[in-house]
Amino acid sequence: MTSQTMMSLLQLTVHEEIQDLEVFDAYGTMIGKVVGPYKLLSRVMLSCRAYGGHPPPVVRWMDGDRILETSSAQHYSAQSPSERGEAVRVVDVTLHLPGLQRKDNGRDIKCVASNTNLTQEKVRVVTIDMYLPPLEVTVDGLDAPLRAGIEAILMCRSVGSLPTATLSWRLHGSSSLMPLPAQSSLDQNTTIGRGRLLPTPRDNGRALTCTASNPKVKEYSLNSTHTLQVLFAPEVSVRLAPALDPDNIWEKADVYFECVIQANPKETRVIWLHEGRELRGDSDDAMMADHVLVQGQNLVLQRVTRHAQGRYQCRVTNTIDTVTSSATTLNVMFAPECKKPRNETVSVTPNEEVKLNCLVEANPPDVTFVWKINSSRGVKELDSSSYSSRSRSSTLVYRPSTHAHGTDHYGVVFCLGSNKAGKQRLPCMFVISPAAGPPEKPKSCTLVNQSPTSLVVTCQPGHDGGLDQHFIATVEDAATRRVVANVTSTSPDLTVEGLAPGRDYLVKVTAVNQKGRSSPFTLEGFALKVAENKINNSSSGESSSLLVMFIAVVVGFVFILTILALATRARLRHRRGHPEVNVDKNKLSTGDEAPLSPSTNASLDEIGDGEMLHTPESHTGPLETLEITAQTPESPVSCSSRTYVPVPTGSSTLPRPQSQMNPRPQPLHSVDLPHVTSNNHKYYTLKINCTRQNNESFV
Repeated sequence: MTSQTMMSLLQLTVHEEIQDLEVFDAYGTMIGKVVGPYKLLSRVMLSCRAYGGHPPPVVRWMDGDRILETSSAQHYSAQSPSERGEAVRVVDVTLHLPGLQRKDNGRDIKCVASNTNLTQEKVRVVTIDMYLPPLEVTVDGLDAPLRAGIEAILMCRSVGSLPTATLSWRLHGSSSLMPLPAQSSLDQNTTIGRGRLLPTPRDNGRALTCTASNPKVKEYSLNSTHTLQVLFAPEVSVRLAPALDPDNIWEKADVYFECVIQANPKETRVIWLHEGRELRGDSDDAMMADHVLVQGQNLVLQRVTRHAQGRYQCRVTNTIDTVTSSATTLNVMFAPECKKPRNETVSVTPNEEVKLNCLVEANPPDVTFVWKINSSRGVKELDSSSYSSRSRSSTLVYRPSTHAHGTDHYGVVFCLGSNKAGKQRLPCMFVISPAAGPPEKPKSCTLVNQSPTSLVVTCQPGHDGGLDQHFIATVEDAATRRVVANVTSTSPDLTVEGLAPGRDYLVKVTAVNQKGRSSPFTLEGFALKVAENKINNSSSGESSSLLVMFIAVVVGFVFILTILALATRARLRHRRGHPEVNVDKNKLSTGDEAPLSPSTNASLDEIGDGEMLHTPESHTGPLETLEITAQTPESPVSCSSRTYVPVPTGSSTLPRPQSQMNPRPQPLHSVDLPHVTSNNHKYYTLKINCTRQNNESFV
């Protein structure tokens, strides 16, 4: 039997997985997970290749869910990247990205390859890496003006650079800024750099720049530039106008000064100084120039004189400080002029030499001198060998008999100097007059003070003879004429010390100069005796109470004498019974009336202790002397009186009893005075000696 055969045709479709997926850059270099880094605005081309797979895969570039690029019918065979190295079908898709922006940094794009739902798709993710420039650079610490000499810390901040920026400082034309190590922030996006600035006045107005740059891309940099404002005290200097030659300024020239000022803030006051003295203008500075004009930073001297030379400064003030400039010296050239008084009188003898010094002021100091003599015979110029000159001085050794005209020895000698500035206008003159010789005798010498051992003499000087004079006091002992002291002084007031007390002296004062000595002025001087000196100086050596007591004793003694005289007269009248007779008050008196007799009227100091006292006589015979002593209990002073009484006729030759020769001291009221009649006047001499208990005697 024949069987019927059936045939079924089946189509077998085999799906093959994609073997591999690779990404390449524009240069054919395979890329891993990161592509780049790229610079800003770079154009990117990436190629994604899918190997194998059946059916052929579809390859797409995607950014998230957004398709950037998809494959087309671009298939070609290539060697498989597997180890077998078989030729496989390759699907290649190229992605073109335009200029990259800052936002593209870190962007993830993926390549996806799939061929069927029965196989798993292949995915490759690529991250774009970029170099980014700094977005911003700022400098902190310059909000307020800086102060010269005060340190400031500045801070530079950079943001947005990738990788982190490198910071650099620059202060144009200065080295005042010292950079410190940079510090980066934690987010690696911010960089901070610090700098230490010690500003100077020169830094004012300079540009300070902080630069932030990408270390990978040099052209990626950003600058922050600031102009420094530095406050500082004025810096000043003085200079002559550029048109002037400082070494060639003459009298009557015009001079201009300029004060060069650098100050921030601007100066508020300018003062000009000459030799430290403020210049105010014509009214105060007329000696310097015909006109002195002070105009801020400028000083003008019109037609200067020699008094204008010296040091000039300007003093400038701003809100920071007041500063005085260093000095600029003005050197004014002028002809010689006498430095000393222009006229000088010199006394000299015809054969005597004298040095005449001619001193001048001049600029320049190199002066040439000429000496001349002007006498009654005319002017004669002296030979240059007779004088010597050096710089601004010249010396002439002058002798009238040698340099003068014949016998005309005296006149006027003068010198004239000259230098580059001109000739001396007025000469320095020396009037030569004959020397007068020895000085005149001192006048009106008087003894102005004396003590037990010294004398002080003062005189009026006479003419000095045209030369310096001095004075000599010679002291001689008045008795022996022996010189005991010599004192010399330039003054006519002389003090002599070391004299012996109680002696009489002669003082001779003589004036002396180089020509000789005058005749002496003689005066008698004496040193006070010691006892007299003690009395005269008792106020300093004794207490005031003792002086009062002494005066009281003397007054009491005088009172007792008065009472005694009155009592004696009364007793005489009572004993003898004679009528009272008026007594001439000029011959006998008591108390404060006239002295008893001419002999008592004289000063008792004229009768020394050792002299003979002549006893007066009466008509009836010589007078007898009675000694009477009195002392008060309360006084330390004892007094005795010597009284002369008439002696009866014929009794003068008889010896007196011992009791009468040395009578015992009795009170004063016990004295019996003889009866005095109007026809037979008697004269009595009383001498009263008083002695203190300290053995000091006085009368």
